[in-house]
Amino acid sequence: MALLKDTPEPARAEPNLTERITRMLMDEITGGRYQLGEVLPPEQVIADRLGVSRTVLREAVSRLKAEGIVSSKQGRGLAVIANTPLSVLRMHAASEEDVEQTLGIVELRRGFEIEAAALAAERRTSEDLAEMRAALSEMGKAIDSGEIARGVDADLRFHRAVARATRNRNYIMFFDFLAVLLRKNLEVSRSRSAKVSGRGALAQKEHARLLAAIEKGDPEAARQCARVHVENTETRLRSAIQEKPAR
Repeated sequence: MALLKDTPEPARAEPNLTERITRMLMDEITGGRYQLGEVLPPEQVIADRLGVSRTVLREAVSRLKAEGIVSSKQGRGLAVIANTPLSVLRMHAASEEDVEQTLGIVELRRGFEIEAAALAAERRTSEDLAEMRAALSEMGKAIDSGEIARGVDADLRFHRAVARATRNRNYIMFFDFLAVLLRKNLEVSRSRSAKVSGRGALAQKEHARLLAAIEKGDPEAARQCARVHVENTETRLRSAIQEKPAR
């Protein structure tokens, strides 16, 4: 029975629900029933059919995008861009307890984002800058209101705009893959930072400086701002992990 073309039994709630939904959708799309370019039903329709929240479905879709299976098409929705698994790179988001893996992901982010920032400074368009400004504004509102999830979404939106500004499709694809891993890191860091006065404002200033360097078209300044931001993010994350209360 097709999960997306028919109505399956709703998914049962469980701790690894997102992973299970991702696997279900992956098996469905790569099982030979879908043509390249075929547009999937709207996200709300898929969520309703599977009996899951939009939040769970969006996380699953993010993973499918990272795998190079689906892509968002302007005005069309989700389209199948591969009907067989493409990625040979397999990585998983670290749990809060896995400090080594958590910080390892931050180190991976460091090398990627520094060069992405430099390329963005050279190649950005007015539309890219507008998207970065909008994301920065949304982050500021999230900090003021204390909305962690909203702030994480805006943070990822900002960095995806930087990746898009490189005009290199591979940077965008890798960022979509990396974003799945980064989300958990950001949620941990921001939830703890929200309890410490000034941390959110510092991160916001780092994003603003990076945007200014990209807007100015200064690759070296952009590299430096990106390096400072990621290194400070690592420091905040280490602090957040150390501050985790004993269970």
